[in-house]
Amino acid sequence: MYRAPQLYTFLEHCEATPLPKEILECGAGGWPGFVPLFARFADRGFAVHGIEISEERLGYARTYCAEHGIDADLRVGDMCELPYPDGAIPFLFSYNAIFHMPKADIARVLAEIKRVLAPGGHCFVNFASVDDDRYGEGAERGPGEFEQREGDELTFHSFYDVGEADALFDGLVIDHVERRVLTRRFEDGLFTQGYIDYIARVPTDEAPKL
Repeated sequence: MYRAPQLYTFLEHCEATPLPKEILECGAGGWPGFVPLFARFADRGFAVHGIEISEERLGYARTYCAEHGIDADLRVGDMCELPYPDGAIPFLFSYNAIFHMPKADIARVLAEIKRVLAPGGHCFVNFASVDDDRYGEGAERGPGEFEQREGDELTFHSFYDVGEADALFDGLVIDHVERRVLTRRFEDGLFTQGYIDYIARVPTDEAPKL
């Protein structure tokens, strides 16, 4: 639940608009992920969709939803090529997902997000920041890009400095930027995680009322 404040901040923005309450989570795999939290808002009119590139990770979310009676449209797919028509998505949420790819691919993801968002639609996207203890570890593959090991697996992280990701939201209105630096105990020591959260929207003539 330590991740939930970002969710509720985003939902506050969603509820301030007259758009249909449909949310797409990009990176919806894992156990249980954010889909169950979104589904708790079904009584307030929210419908939940999710996309995940890993069949295995999406299987965890599907199993959890089936076991708990959660109705969600979960699909295997690539965030770089979202399987939705232009302007079809009112709200899009992506947490701790896109920074596991090179920055060139992250730019493609943001272009896709802008393509599928409806007029007035909102998105939440977060980035790993240079404040993170993982920054600089592993093999550097590009500026701020590192191939790193997590347990027995190799993974990829792209890290951003403050303001670096702003240009990715060109054409959108940025309503919220938050730099978060969290220090937690992990195994035998303290570990610092750094993130930069964005909430942005497709401009319309009328600004949302918060």
